Amino acid sequence: MASKTPAAIAIVLLVLVVVFFMDNSLILDPIADVLQLHEPEVVSKAVLWVDGYVDDADSPQNFCTVHYSVTNIGNATAQNVTLEAVVDRQSQGIKEIPSLAFSESANYSIQVSAYSEVLHVVTLKAACTDSVDAYSFSVGADVPRSFSENEDLVKLFVTPRDPTLVALKDEVLKESLLNVKDWIALRNWVGNNIKYRHDDAVYGVPEYWQFGKETVSLKTGDCEDFSILLCSLLLAAGYSANDVYVVIGKNADGYHAWVKINLGSVGWYNLEPQENGFATLIGDFLTLSGFQALYEFNDQQFHTLG
Repeated sequence: MASKTPAAIAIVLLVLVVVFFMDNSLILDPIADVLQLHEPEVVSKAVLWVDGYVDDADSPQNFCTVHYSVTNIGNATAQNVTLEAVVDRQSQGIKEIPSLAFSESANYSIQVSAYSEVLHVVTLKAACTDSVDAYSFSVGADVPRSFSENEDLVKLFVTPRDPTLVALKDEVLKESLLNVKDWIALRNWVGNNIKYRHDDAVYGVPEYWQFGKETVSLKTGDCEDFSILLCSLLLAAGYSANDVYVVIGKNADGYHAWVKINLGSVGWYNLEPQENGFATLIGDFLTLSGFQALYEFNDQQFHTLG
């Protein structure tokens, strides 16, 4: 009996990996239905998209002009839309838009102090009955390159709208193997193409957080750089800000960062972005099981956990 145990374990593991990697074969369709892995039915819904940028050419001395907008990218009219611009947690006013048709935009601008030694965080928030969206960016001084108690600064590192990351996401998903889920295809790319290097070796300092596009360019990073990049790619691929986070945790040996994703009926799943899809299930669990999560964040949310 003992001699059959390894073979039985291998078969079980093979089935589990297949279930996680495939979602539309004839054999797995009933499972996919239960786990909600099929594409959802198309419904009529308004979807808001906020955007903003700094226009240096249109700015008076010591100020910068921030142009911002909300666009309905859904397939139904958005009713009772609100759009708020916030600078350093101070509201600059709320715009009320009675309705916004499909593909229609509403555009506004504000002026923000732009002294080079002062850092400002601009946050744009839009909401309607069907949808909410938010987008933040910095103006003025450089963003500190380490964890901060200022959650607005931490959220800036997750950049799903960065053109470099959007293009990378499109390329990875286009070239991924048939039936491989998006989150596995994206973790494969990060785990296979980014190499671990400590900040001391690259920047000569103990801690230096990179933006996702910097990690892609350098092809190196440490744990939070892997996590920030993967979280940004997953959000760019359409995962909700309620369903994907960078997690900062700690065990007896120190701090670590990883990614947490909601897989629907499967529930929340912690994945180690330094590994590829072959770590799914067993490898992720063995790597991360000893850590206590302290914080989780993405571009729109920041939560203190412990």
